[in-house]
Amino acid sequence: MRGKDMLDEHSPLRSATIDQRRHRDRSAPQRATLTVLHLIHETSFGGVEAAAENLRRTFGSGRPASSARAELQYRVAALEASADAISVVRPDIAGRSVNSPLSALRLLREVRREKPDVLITSLWRAVALGPLASMLSPRTRWAIWVHLPRYTHRLDRLVHHWCLPRADMVLSDAEATYTTLVQGELARAGRSVPHRVVRPAAGTLALEHEAVPPAPGEPLRLVFWGRMARQKRLDLAIDLVAELGRQHPGGADLLIIGPDAGQHQVLLDHASRRGLTDRVRFEPPMDREGLAREAASAHAFVQLSDAEGFAMSAHEAIAAGMISVLTPVGELAADTEDGATCLHHHGDLTETARRLVELVADPEAFARMARTARESASDDFALAFTEACRALVTERS
Repeated sequence: MRGKDMLDEHSPLRSATIDQRRHRDRSAPQRATLTVLHLIHETSFGGVEAAAENLRRTFGSGRPASSARAELQYRVAALEASADAISVVRPDIAGRSVNSPLSALRLLREVRREKPDVLITSLWRAVALGPLASMLSPRTRWAIWVHLPRYTHRLDRLVHHWCLPRADMVLSDAEATYTTLVQGELARAGRSVPHRVVRPAAGTLALEHEAVPPAPGEPLRLVFWGRMARQKRLDLAIDLVAELGRQHPGGADLLIIGPDAGQHQVLLDHASRRGLTDRVRFEPPMDREGLAREAASAHAFVQLSDAEGFAMSAHEAIAAGMISVLTPVGELAADTEDGATCLHHHGDLTETARRLVELVADPEAFARMARTARESASDDFALAFTEACRALVTERS
């Protein structure tokens, strides 16, 4: 019997409703095809959303007929459908706003109506709906998918602190997310919850051509795509442009693609102070085709984050065979190799710029790193997700 079900029945940490549901439902026969409902915040540009669209196209309503799979029937429910121009995933159900109680009720009604075998909740507002969804659909098994190794604010912390010990399973996007955040939360609660690492992935980013270094005197073009959030340290990417301007004959340009998460004006001001207004360009989120075009015209992807879980954008760039300059944080520390699949940044921008300039000056080394990066990419996301869902419904006390 799992540790959290061994608690004394009078313990304040025990959830009678959830425990009764577990004992009732595990006697039910397992379906050949599992129904999975994934609750998320919104549909705009981000790693959670990109992973959801990958799963939707693999298992759900958006899958190509040639790659239909019988293991799962996967659907996405979002509290808010973002504008088409910035949407990454097409939701099957969507509310009007991430902060609307009516949107939350709509998603909960869908849980009660569909009674999925598995409910996945990502991000704190969706996670907060998990206990209510469990009461509305006692047959449903609930998993929380954690996507970052640290909390973003107090409400994020409070919701996960209460919900993680009460879920039927916890999924982490990286080993670092589990060891840094999840493991400690469960230890403090005194509960043992089944856990799986499910490293997400977006759909393939098909570049128009293989990466090539800049021609003599040509600017070294850097690109980043993702949310303009503080943890991404795009100010350091701008500083890298300044340092490359001193070391590379053609200087460097930086294109930042993605939605603002509170940093756009900060970054504009930073670029202006560094005299790089004409060297740093911002673009809103793009569809996959537009993103592939911009990535193909760049010489390197850059992401100098302070903290990451899986780091979706960086993994997309690596899988596409791009030269990438990365801080080895989160899953990047485990599945990238400095000097082989990418260049690691260890805090010294002068040294990082020097290594990048040397790399682009050596076409053979440049091509070798691009090829090694592409070959290092993993394609086991769908399998890992399927196995986690199967384990979730077959887990016994």
